[in-house]
Order: sequence, then structure tokens, then C-alpha cells
Amino acid sequence: MFENKIDYWMDYRGIKNKHMAKLCQVSEQTFSKWRQNKTQPNLEQASIIAKELNISVDELIKAHQSGEEKQ
Repeated sequence: MFENKIDYWMDYRGIKNKHMAKLCQVSEQTFSKWRQNKTQPNLEQASIIAKELNISVDELIKAHQSGEEKQ
């Protein structure tokens, strides 16, 4: 299981959900769930998000803090 840093980076960059949802071709509700870590984007969608935020996918995704290491 992983968590993402979408919320952090979107706030940092000042990007709105509507814009990112459109780029990822998903509803704003789906994107909001990703941002809240209720569900996760697939790798292709994570790549789109990372590119738009000008970060790497590694920066977008971090290992869960319950003892699991990022691999």
C-alpha cells in the first residue's frame, strides 16, 4: 500500500482539481479521492500528474509508514 503526495504538491503549485481531473480524464470526484488518499491513481495517471506538477513519480508517491520500505 502506498500514499501519494498529490494534495501537498497541488497546494504547493496552486493547481486546481478540475484541471488535473481533466488531464487524467477522470471525474473531479475521482480525482478528489486520489488527493485525499482514499483511492490511488494507476501508474499512467500518476505519470500525468507528476509531469503536470513538474516532479517525478517517486516524489509523488511514498512508501506507507507502517514499516514497509519503498522498493
